Parts: sequence; structure tokens; C-alpha cells
Amino acid sequence: MMHVFSSITSTQNSNLDDGAFVPKGIDKACPRATWPATGKKRASVPITEEQVRGIFHRYDTNRDGLLSKQELKNAFSSLGSRMPGVRAWLALQHADVNGDGYINEAEFDKLVKYTLKRGYKFN
Repeated sequence: MMHVFSSITSTQNSNLDDGAFVPKGIDKACPRATWPATGKKRASVPITEEQVRGIFHRYDTNRDGLLSKQELKNAFSSLGSRMPGVRAWLALQHADVNGDGYINEAEFDKLVKYTLKRGYKFN
């Protein structure tokens, strides 16, 4: 067992290519996906109004035309918010004009504008 481990270790050491392990039987010139391990950041694209509207409509899970705090929390979580519960509460404070605890169709535009101001991006 120790012999197998030591041969793997020596194979790893002899086949290092830019810090990546290349198994013994694989050609080093063989293309391979390294994007998760490179640490390179992908370009971020700002989210559009149409995409925000689609996300909020998708998270209206009971299809009642109203967005609850939990539905908002789930939507903000999908947008990448670090604190989706807080963001949902703040969105309700901002856009819930009638104070019923839900975002209705009349308040929807205000919610979308609020979300766009936060600068969410897709990676």
C-alpha cells in the first residue's frame, strides 16, 4: 500500500503543469477545464429590469399575484444577496405602499426599481 502511495506522489511531482496535477497517462497538452481552480473571476453582467421582473414572478410560488416576505427572501437569495431576509424586509418597507405585508401588482414597479438600484449582477 505504501508503494502505491509513493508512486502516486512521485507521479504527481513529475507531472505538475502550472500547479495542476496531470495523471501519468494523460498528455499535458490535452485541454482540460481549469476554471474552478484558477481563481480567475468571471465578468459580471448587470441584471436587467426584465430579468428582475421574471425572477420576482418566478418566486410568486402560490401564484396569487402577491409577493410575501418569504417569497421576496427566496428571490433575493437567488439574486445573490448576502442577507436575503434583511433585503426582503427593506424591500417591503420601500415598496409596500398600503402596508399589508405583501407586494401587489400596483407596488411591483417600485419593488423592481428598488432592486435595480441595489446593483445585482450575474456572474
